[in-house]
Amino acid sequence: MQNTPTKILLVFLLSCGTVVAAVAQGTGSIKGIIKDAKTEETVVGGTVRLEGTTLGEQTDADGNFTIKQIPAGKYTVIISSVSYKNRTIPDVVVKANETTVLNSTLQSDSKQLSDVVVTGVRRTNTEVSVINEIRQANVVVSGVSSEQIVKTQDRDAGEVVRRIPGVTIVDNRFIQVRGLSDRYNNVWLNDVTAPSSETDRKSFSFDVVPSSLLDRVLVFKDPSPELPGDFAGGLVKVYLRKPVFNERVLNINYVAGYRDGTTGNDFFTDKSQAGDAFGFGARKREYPGGFPPLTTAYQQYERDFYAKQLENTFGMYRMKAMPDMRFNLSYFDQIKIGGREIGSVSSLNYTNTFTRFNIDRNLFESSGARTDQFKDDQSTQNIRLGAIQNFSYVLDNGDRLEFRNLFNQQSRNQQVTRQGYDNDGVLNRRSYLLGYQGRTTYSGQLAGTHSFNKEKTHFEWVGGYGYSNRNEPDLRRVSYAITPASADGTPETQTVLTPAAGGVDVNNAGRLYQKLDEHIYTLNANLKHKVTVAERDVEIGAGTYLEYRRRHFNARAFGYSLNAGSDPRLLNEEVGNIFAPDNIAKNGFRVDEDVNSTYRYGASNELEAGYLSFNIPFTSKLKLLTGARYERNVQNIKTGINGQPIDQDVTTNFVLPSANLSYNFTERSLVRASYGRSLNRPEFRESAPFYYYDFDFNVLNFGSLYLNPNTPLKVATIDNYDLRYEFYPSAGELIHVGAFYKNFKNPIENSVVLTTNLAYTFLNAPSAYAYGVEVDVKKSLSFLDDAFGTGAFKNLSAVFNGALIKSQVKLGDNFVSWNGNRALQGQSPYTFNAGLYFQTPENTWQVTALYNVFGPRIVFAGSNDYPDVVELPRHTVDLSLTKTVSSRVSINAGIQDLLNQKVNLVQDYNRDGKYQSSDPSLQGYRRGTYYTLGLRFNIEPRSTPSIPVP
Repeated sequence: MQNTPTKILLVFLLSCGTVVAAVAQGTGSIKGIIKDAKTEETVVGGTVRLEGTTLGEQTDADGNFTIKQIPAGKYTVIISSVSYKNRTIPDVVVKANETTVLNSTLQSDSKQLSDVVVTGVRRTNTEVSVINEIRQANVVVSGVSSEQIVKTQDRDAGEVVRRIPGVTIVDNRFIQVRGLSDRYNNVWLNDVTAPSSETDRKSFSFDVVPSSLLDRVLVFKDPSPELPGDFAGGLVKVYLRKPVFNERVLNINYVAGYRDGTTGNDFFTDKSQAGDAFGFGARKREYPGGFPPLTTAYQQYERDFYAKQLENTFGMYRMKAMPDMRFNLSYFDQIKIGGREIGSVSSLNYTNTFTRFNIDRNLFESSGARTDQFKDDQSTQNIRLGAIQNFSYVLDNGDRLEFRNLFNQQSRNQQVTRQGYDNDGVLNRRSYLLGYQGRTTYSGQLAGTHSFNKEKTHFEWVGGYGYSNRNEPDLRRVSYAITPASADGTPETQTVLTPAAGGVDVNNAGRLYQKLDEHIYTLNANLKHKVTVAERDVEIGAGTYLEYRRRHFNARAFGYSLNAGSDPRLLNEEVGNIFAPDNIAKNGFRVDEDVNSTYRYGASNELEAGYLSFNIPFTSKLKLLTGARYERNVQNIKTGINGQPIDQDVTTNFVLPSANLSYNFTERSLVRASYGRSLNRPEFRESAPFYYYDFDFNVLNFGSLYLNPNTPLKVATIDNYDLRYEFYPSAGELIHVGAFYKNFKNPIENSVVLTTNLAYTFLNAPSAYAYGVEVDVKKSLSFLDDAFGTGAFKNLSAVFNGALIKSQVKLGDNFVSWNGNRALQGQSPYTFNAGLYFQTPENTWQVTALYNVFGPRIVFAGSNDYPDVVELPRHTVDLSLTKTVSSRVSINAGIQDLLNQKVNLVQDYNRDGKYQSSDPSLQGYRRGTYYTLGLRFNIEPRSTPSIPVP
């Protein structure tokens, strides 16, 4: 940390050094408001552009516009909007470092809509458009736009969504909404189910989507007939960037990162393989094709022959951790085919990051006394290669077709050295983990939007295919018993822990190969039709959602043991040499396979849903959206336990009613009240009778059917109640205050197995409840200028959102051994986000300060003998600075996790229910403050403002 002041000074000087270039540019801006000449109502979505340039902007919900970074000079301004006559204003003067005010009106053109077919794409990624979408929604929604994302300098969708009210992030990838575990959330990507590459969690991994590819993220917090029924915390809809017509733009962004404790320090990795640089190294680490089961069916020499074909990759290699690198290239253009223009957006992104953490771990007996201490040295390299290619085609009648593609390839290369100590601090064990994991995700969608019957009927559909692959070949684990050096000068010795000859101990001397493939086929169709009833337009909605998922999981486990009569000194060799081919022989080590039917399973899930809804405006202010959704689900798992086959089908049928009532006091304020029933289904991994060893926690994790093969997990049902007041002071501003209550039946939790303190499984608790309040504020601070008589606040805006939540599990008489006086597993009692944004009128400088904290959350639900494992609160502060050098170049610098507080998992052995740092720590480490410096290019060889679609 001694270099931190130098690094901060360097970032400051690099940023400030560009001021001279900005002044030399001599830029100014134009702002104003556009109104209807006859009615004096503001014109929303109008286009204001400077003739002969690439500069232009759209009017917001209040008719306002601001065009920034205009070189000083004289311009002709052209104002246009659908159903209005174009207006041309010549000789508009722009002076350096000044803002020209231009208010104007437009004359309506009744002939325009009948004579001209307008094609284009509605802008949905601005802060104004997202707030309008939230305001006009029929349900409780929160969200964030790409415009806001740029200000935060967040790197991926996982970091973006934590800025949304009531949302927290776990492991930098998984989200919690309203403090509920990630299993209670559902994620859709462009209106269909997002593919997941996680084998052991019911969640979408948000870090596969770079923030630069996001259009907007919306979180729906209460049920509605057209929304899927499987969520209780929130339905997260992630929308990727779409083509913008009449625009040709190339964006290039490069960011370098420095992490305290990692960058420039020693770093450990395994033997490199072809494809590692781009995340494709998993295939090169697989066992040879046709590799047979190493069982007693083979003679010793035959097993040795095949075992020697497994490359000796137990060695660790030392290197220096390079600075992190993030690169993104996005290109917007139009493709002309047969006289038609097809909008296109292409993006390529690459990330290569390093982390080295020193992690302290402890184990305790039931009294809370520590029995073992561990210190981990963990080196992890993550690589991500991603691409997006979207096409959009607008037909002559305004209907639109889209073809969307998202591909991501990720890898994680992780090496861990674990030192184990007894309670007196004497080294007695040394363990190693060497692993490489590759993850492939693809999502392809074909979508259409159609209007009929003079815009009274709208039909939207999306057909999707998703593919996920997780390949973790050759996960190597080796453990040694350590005999400390004695006072008489006897040196320290180590002896590898292996079972008796012919035995298999994958956890202490073995290799594990596992692979998962999952295919998802989806169809989402929605029809809405307006009918006039008592002079009111009632919208009737109907639709269907079909989803079929197919998964195949396979694992093979091999273990090393010493043949009888072999030289015992082989057990003392170093980890890189101990299992070398020369040591696999009749008088050395043998390799056996743990042939277990639970190491593989096949699964499928068939979901058929349909809904009917009615959107009824009782008055101009009072509106009701009500209806019901029907969902039929069939989940099948095929595997075996102890040689006995399991082929289990679980069919469920649910009718899910909902009602959302809203009342508009004024155009800027309204109140919402809602009720809806939703579901939470068990995930494949939670049910499958497979268990694995979790090296991080030194525990076993069992699927529910492994311990209870005749008792499948039940589907949880949730009754959701919401009440929220919404106020929109002006365009881009909002104030929301709300409350909610949720009642759970059969909630699914990750809990300790009562027979031991070293294993976890999944089970249904009888019932639970959760209730809370939320506040969300986005506001300019310019109103403080009037209060204090200064102009210091005119360029400042603030964001604050927070949630206070109370939850309680009700276990009943059948769970007397469990800790029932606790919150839901994975639920935080509070979350807070705050942000302060400074932006100069010409947008030459932009400074952001962000704060986040979450309340203590239960990672594993405990018992009376083994307390809950709880992650303590952690305060984070992020700072970012952006300097616009010219209309094409900007520089940004950032500091993330400035406080660098400890990630700390504790256990409440004194049973006082107060989770705090004084409780025994199961695991603790610091991530290290992270510094970034980036350069962004925006190249527009030919561009005109897009034509908005009303």
